[in-house]
Amino acid sequence: MRAIFGPHTEQVLALLTDLWRLSPEEINKVTKAWKEASDLNRAEALAQLNRTASKDERQRILAAASVARREAMDVANMHHRTDWAFWAAAWDAAAAIAADDNSGSEYDILTAPLMTVLPSLSQGRGGVRIPAQRSQRSRRQRSARLIPQARAARGRSQSNLGRPGRI
Repeated sequence: MRAIFGPHTEQVLALLTDLWRLSPEEINKVTKAWKEASDLNRAEALAQLNRTASKDERQRILAAASVARREAMDVANMHHRTDWAFWAAAWDAAAAIAADDNSGSEYDILTAPLMTVLPSLSQGRGGVRIPAQRSQRSRRQRSARLIPQARAARGRSQSNLGRPGRI
């Protein structure tokens, strides 16, 4: 997969997918949480992401945020929800996910509204972990469980194995 949103592309894509699974009630809950959050804290968090990101990172962060906002607009429209606060919450969360390496408490501030309905976002600190995403180690462990242990070759006795000259 091409990392269009940087090293956290899979997590951004998971967020985009999760947006489509939200119910109208969950959208309302996100909207309410976004409106209740501090505008100043949110502005400071976004400014911090911008300050600490390189030019390339900023482009990926903005791309992720922009796509998330458009997806949120489509989801909200599908459920006849018109409050822009939901779109803003999706923007903020995608920016935080795309910039996870650069964020401190900013991640928590920017993802908090969507975290009310997507608890998987709370695992994002220190590396978002999504069930569909497996580390190399877990892939190897899974493969080891799926591949049966090597057995002695048919037709050969166990005593002949490992002895030179005996086949």
